[in-house]
Amino acid sequence: MHPRTRRASPLPPHERRTAILRAVRPVLLERGAAATTKELAQAAGVAEGTLFRVFEDKLALVREAVLAAVDPADDVPAVRAIPRDLPLEDRVRSVMEIGLARSADSMRWMSILHEAVRAACAVPGPDAHERMRGFAERQDAGQAELRIAVEDLLAPDAARFARPLVDVVDLMTATLMGVTVLRVDAQRRGTTPRVPGLDVLADHFLHGALVRPTAEPGGS
Repeated sequence: MHPRTRRASPLPPHERRTAILRAVRPVLLERGAAATTKELAQAAGVAEGTLFRVFEDKLALVREAVLAAVDPADDVPAVRAIPRDLPLEDRVRSVMEIGLARSADSMRWMSILHEAVRAACAVPGPDAHERMRGFAERQDAGQAELRIAVEDLLAPDAARFARPLVDVVDLMTATLMGVTVLRVDAQRRGTTPRVPGLDVLADHFLHGALVRPTAEPGGS
């Protein structure tokens, strides 16, 4: 007689919740608010009843999935993976590429959340203010963690910058947010945003808008 196979221990509630939120992302990105609870449960590898033991309803699941997906801390592993021995220009370009991808993804995720709220005919409840405060705190914590990762990445060349690294990262964030605003505004108006390419953005961020002087012919 074969020994009975032991079943894997169930995940702790927090880990199970996190696993579900990550597993349903591809379905939500593909189907948006039209994704059914059956599809979401299949993506997470659980029964529909399990979803509703973890989340109050579909809107709560979508809301939590969106808030997890737009957490800036999600980008920390990608930033940490950029080799610190790359040329500064390549490191800056890589960070900005991650940031631009994040802004595009965040636009899609927030549109999914709006779709879900409309589909559920939901109105702000008494806990809406508390949820927004929790979301803001989570975003601030994730942004702080991401800032540390970017500062560490640029630290080998700190002496080359005209300003302290904390200011450099602030300016990079402002640049990326400016691009995001252009994209959001263009999406709202149904037009194509006039956004410089990644190489132009990275070069402008490091070297500014002025023409760099060239060496005179025959000069040293």
